[in-house]
Amino acid sequence: MKEEECEKTNGLEPVGHRWGSQPEDQFGYTSEEERRKSRGLEDWELVERMSEPQPGVFAWLRTVVGSVIVGIVVFALTAYGIYYIISHYGLTLLGDH
Repeated sequence: MKEEECEKTNGLEPVGHRWGSQPEDQFGYTSEEERRKSRGLEDWELVERMSEPQPGVFAWLRTVVGSVIVGIVVFALTAYGIYYIISHYGLTLLGDH
């Protein structure tokens, strides 16, 4: 069903949609303040009021997190390597036959 047919069956008048425009009747509210209190901001108003993007993560924080992750991986691989060597070769590496 087309939009015009749907509006005719519902008895509604078509509404023109325009980005950045505000109707004279404040969407049926008595004032701009009442509309914002009850309805909130429109999409285009939200976009216009958005602040600039926030700065990225600090370089020192990325370095600390990366170092901790690398340290954990190195520790895990070292622990697994020691476990593997001891479990396969036993104490023969230490000279005890």
